[in-house]
Amino acid sequence: MTFKRFQVLLWVVLVLLNMHSRSAVAQESNAADQITVVQDGALSKQLHIPLYEWYPKNSEPDGMVLAIHGLTLHGNCYEVLGKAFAAEGYYACAPDMRGFGRCYTDDKHVFDVDGESKKKVNYEKTYRDIVALAQSMKRAHPNLPLFAMGESLGTSMCIKLAAHHPELVDGLILSGPTVKVNPLMVLNSDNMIAAAWALLIHPRFNMSTTSFVKNLVSNDPDIVHEMLSDPLCRKGLTIAELLRTKSFVKQTLFNASKIKSDLPILVIQGSEDKCMVPRAVTKLVGKIQSSGQTIRWLNAYGHLLLETS
Repeated sequence: MTFKRFQVLLWVVLVLLNMHSRSAVAQESNAADQITVVQDGALSKQLHIPLYEWYPKNSEPDGMVLAIHGLTLHGNCYEVLGKAFAAEGYYACAPDMRGFGRCYTDDKHVFDVDGESKKKVNYEKTYRDIVALAQSMKRAHPNLPLFAMGESLGTSMCIKLAAHHPELVDGLILSGPTVKVNPLMVLNSDNMIAAAWALLIHPRFNMSTTSFVKNLVSNDPDIVHEMLSDPLCRKGLTIAELLRTKSFVKQTLFNASKIKSDLPILVIQGSEDKCMVPRAVTKLVGKIQSSGQTIRWLNAYGHLLLETS
């Protein structure tokens, strides 16, 4: 079991290093007949959440990956990586958090429960959704390891899950963890203009995230274009939603200190991250008591690494 745990952690690194190469695109094409893709299947209907799932088609999975998306994004941003996991024999799934993706665009109230909409950002209720999802995955496959994988905001959710439900998590994969906000998030001139507009002019205090995506999320123009053109990626957040986000990620270091000491952990960090302070990952791993930590430092990469084609 230990070998398989580290095998999946190392596999993420291999996919990451190859995801922009032509060979990786060819591998994805060749793997298409080896996987099954499900959107809003039985598990989604049971839990009333938008859910994307990727299975190995012709064999039982060797392990499970629960992927949690970042701020403004959605579960299907993990599509390419989810297919890669499935092609390698892992079952991967990714939900949309409340207030994001198809929860936010759910005008037909498909995911409502007892009249309650999931269009509003609510991290505590999202956390309960994710706990229920992890529990259902474990019940369905009690003998398989479950890895919680998050990027940016998603890392805070994964760390909280591992801290408070150690029985559910067999390993963590954390990309661009939310430890210390890069000053550029505040000092960037376009962001300052967007914030001023939201505070002083917009009737609902809604702040555009376009400048955030254009200037800070990635140094790769293809990734920037992909986010801006994705209709499920939110293009604005209210000041109240941003404050809720800040309050939630503030718990990350405390939760990290509660993680069990034998948990395998892979941390992936780009050196050109303009959303988080790259070197602050050392503060995070210093809080975690596990001796099975690996930090993969990617020179010249930006913040967004996993949730992209």
